Amino acid sequence: MSLSLALVGLKGHQYVVLEALSELPEVSIAAVADENPEALKRVPDFPRASGETRTYLGYRELLENHTPDIVVEAGTDRDRADILVACAERGINLISEKPLAYDLEALERVEKAVAGAGVKASMLLTMRCDPPYLAVREAIASGAVGEVIQGGGQKSYRLGERPAWQKSRETFSGIIPFVGIHAMDLFRWTTGREFVEVMAYASNVSQPEIGDLENNACVVARLDNGGSAAFRLDYCRPAAAPTHGDDRLRVAGSQGVIEVQQGAVTLITRDDGPRVLPLPPPVNFFADFVDAVREDREPFIPFSDCVRITEVVLRARESAECDRPARLADS
Repeated sequence: MSLSLALVGLKGHQYVVLEALSELPEVSIAAVADENPEALKRVPDFPRASGETRTYLGYRELLENHTPDIVVEAGTDRDRADILVACAERGINLISEKPLAYDLEALERVEKAVAGAGVKASMLLTMRCDPPYLAVREAIASGAVGEVIQGGGQKSYRLGERPAWQKSRETFSGIIPFVGIHAMDLFRWTTGREFVEVMAYASNVSQPEIGDLENNACVVARLDNGGSAAFRLDYCRPAAAPTHGDDRLRVAGSQGVIEVQQGAVTLITRDDGPRVLPLPPPVNFFADFVDAVREDREPFIPFSDCVRITEVVLRARESAECDRPARLADS
């Protein structure tokens, strides 16, 4: 069964899909849209692109000329909901950049459009596919740490040269929805615990040249069992650091503690000292989504999870803006 793919926006993590295409000869790129002509010049070099692949400066023109089986959206946060709704209404299966929408009203529109169309949809929460977090989820599910009590995560990135759209709140959702979504999703997914209230702080300290982009944030959350979690986000990682990011996850429970740091997973329990856990193979996010479309099943990262964690981070941003805790509706 051959499938056609379109890319709308070349501003995010579309490379996750492009890297997978070399192993999926049955998927071809029908069209690509981005308002930057320079970005479109790279399209002929994309895996599974051909002489028949068309490029456009806007998604509307692309959708007027093509009805692909799958659209990968990786544009600006502001325009995302309109694109996803337009695709869903045409019966197109969707992979979205994160967050799923810029604000809660837009999130509701996307959720209703996907449900009404019955299409497959997911979001690029691809850290779930990485071996360390797969190992943490498996260990916690097996009871290794007992009941989850406390924990949290860290996302520390090099600032680098940020694009103009990320320096304006008109087009960018902020550090909490864009970066914090990964850390909070990983905690929720690996532990099975739900967030019921969040309090957040975000600001730009000493770097006016990056405009509205915050360079730091903290989110504190209350869990559904009365436990707590905290998440640290920053763009303060020095350029001389050996990697772009310093990602960490920690979960403390009634029977033990499990941590991810520098790609290694360490578990310590009441009965055993620290040990490094073996890692499972990664999950191929896009290959799984293609199979989900073919088999008419939920993808590895279900759309309901994408909606929920987007709501969580948008409420956290609301808390930071209003300087008060934000309650979360039942999931």
